[in-house]
Amino acid sequence: MAKRGAVIDMGRHKLVQSSWRSMDSMAYSEQCEPETRPEFRVYETGMSGQCHAEYQARLAADAKRQAQMQALLDLKQRMIDKDLV
Repeated sequence: MAKRGAVIDMGRHKLVQSSWRSMDSMAYSEQCEPETRPEFRVYETGMSGQCHAEYQARLAADAKRQAQMQALLDLKQRMIDKDLV
């Protein structure tokens, strides 16, 4: 069995840390990773017709969704007025 005095105290040491700790991961993501959100797709030459058609389709879908929500709100208000809810 080793004597207690055999262990030599080396003093305080710097904590071991990863070299990735100092890296700004958000800046790396913004510059190096591809964009995945559909509203930020890259516009390429010759795509103006397709992009315009896609934009019009999105506007029509948004208008339809808004009309449906308004119809539901109107129905709910009529039900509240008739004390059904």
